[in-house]
Amino acid sequence: MSIRIALLLLLPGLAWAQVYKCRDAEGGLAYRDRACADGGAAEAFRPPPLSVVEQDERQRRGVAESQVQSRRWAADEAREARRRQAQRSRAENTQARELDKARRRCHGLELQQRRLRQSLAAAPARKSLAERLVGVEEKLAAAACHRFQEGA
Repeated sequence: MSIRIALLLLLPGLAWAQVYKCRDAEGGLAYRDRACADGGAAEAFRPPPLSVVEQDERQRRGVAESQVQSRRWAADEAREARRRQAQRSRAENTQARELDKARRRCHGLELQQRRLRQSLAAAPARKSLAERLVGVEEKLAAAACHRFQEGA
């Protein structure tokens, strides 16, 4: 029984033969087990090695290359995320500055309105004060200052 197994293991090695890749006069390719006939150029055909070590090395290189590529992609994604976060932060800062500017403007208009009302209460006959008060109240309405009042 063990002799049969040993013979079976040796058979693939015995079946291996030299293969020739031949070109005939018309340029067609043919693979043969004997050297090419007259007029044809012969090339010894050598199949790629079936070495497990070489395959493992190629596989390791492929894995290493894919890991490097994955790291590059991750770095690119992280860089893009930081860029988007910085852009959002700049937009939020700009919006906060604009809101603060509007709040200060409204506060100034409210102070002006309060002073004009006090002056008008002290001297109700002054028409110019009443006109200025109406102008300030229109500016307050146009600036939508009600957004900044407490309780609103």
